[in-house]
Amino acid sequence: MVGVPWEQEFYFFFSYARRDDREDAFVEQFYADLLTELRDRGAACEGQLSFRDSARIRLGADWEKAIGDAVGSCRSLVALCSPGYVNSAYCGKEWAVFQDRLRRYRIETDADAPALIPVRWLPIRGALPPEMSRYQYTDRGMDPKMREEYAERGLMHIMRTDPAGATYRAVVSAVADGVRRAAERYRLPPVRPDLKTVRSAFQGYEVGDPPERTTGRVRVFVAAGTASAPPAGRRDHQYYGRSPYDWTPYHPPIHPTAALRAQQVIGDSRCITHFDEVGHDLVSKLDEGVRNRETSVLLVDAWAARGEPYRAALSAFDRQNHPVTGVLVPRHDTDEESHADTLWHDLSQVFQRNWMRRNDAWDPLFRVQVDKRHFDDQLAVMVVVAQNRLAETAEPVLLPAGPAAPPLPSLAVPAQPPTGRDGPADPPGSPSSEGSDDDG
Repeated sequence: MVGVPWEQEFYFFFSYARRDDREDAFVEQFYADLLTELRDRGAACEGQLSFRDSARIRLGADWEKAIGDAVGSCRSLVALCSPGYVNSAYCGKEWAVFQDRLRRYRIETDADAPALIPVRWLPIRGALPPEMSRYQYTDRGMDPKMREEYAERGLMHIMRTDPAGATYRAVVSAVADGVRRAAERYRLPPVRPDLKTVRSAFQGYEVGDPPERTTGRVRVFVAAGTASAPPAGRRDHQYYGRSPYDWTPYHPPIHPTAALRAQQVIGDSRCITHFDEVGHDLVSKLDEGVRNRETSVLLVDAWAARGEPYRAALSAFDRQNHPVTGVLVPRHDTDEESHADTLWHDLSQVFQRNWMRRNDAWDPLFRVQVDKRHFDDQLAVMVVVAQNRLAETAEPVLLPAGPAAPPLPSLAVPAQPPTGRDGPADPPGSPSSEGSDDDG
């Protein structure tokens, strides 16, 4: 068959399980950082760079054919390995197609091409599938501490907690090295697979812990500006998107949005998240949530809270007692506008009652000026405390009436202790009678 011209081949194919990152926030960021790293290294990939299904497949196109053609002709494959990846039929098909190309290259050249580059996206507990275990996870250039963190936590978790840290940068660098080396040195034989008939490389092999039981429901209310309607007085609009849910308080957006980041943290607490926007009916929704055994969290943009449509609703919330609702107000360290004293003074007028307990070590449900390093931890504690308080107010469960229980067995205790040598032996632990005056 006639293959795709060398200059038109995709530099790398980006293979991942969508279930691992439903909103693609972490995948998008890693993908963008990898492209930047390749460009900085002078990768010869002008005119084309990589294949990523959501970006390359046109509306109405045959997506199976598009993916099959891409994985059958790309120069290298980056696989974000996870339990979800192993359990995904199409990820297994992509892996199988590319692995077959590597096998053909070995037959033709008697050489191995390290062009399949696995990334430890989420930890896989237990033994890896045989087809995956033969490949080395990308950790070149990392010191032992970085390797341990990468192996134990996976890259997605590292991105959540320290996206600009040394470990994340080392992984991106190592993956870029592998992609460029494979793409520039090897020419794999192209194929045109029919993915409908391809067998997954992991077929019959499932990994991952059983899904954990959820412990509650958390409703997250967002009060934030948008790009089209930024808060009054806010000169820097880069923190806002199309909706309040697109607000990224820790800009530049190396983090996902505040809403998505909250969803990840709450999910790690084994709770289900529901989103809503702060509105005039906020108080009634919070009361309804308590009746439905839900806790709540308010994610508040300090700039947006100072004016309508949020100020009146937040002030009404502040005037009442909401013991199972937390409030978290982020602030980015390098956002010079948000260091202004007037901003926080105005916010204190919105939350006049709650302001007295802000950042109280003993009451973690009202947190202001939370930086990016503490967002996850403070939100996680907030959720746990609110869930515990909700559990304390639960009505006792009454068991249905049944037959009376039989009497418990008991020991008959004589009215007077026995005397004389025929009495019972001393109980264990009593003082020994050896050498006493009664011995004959």
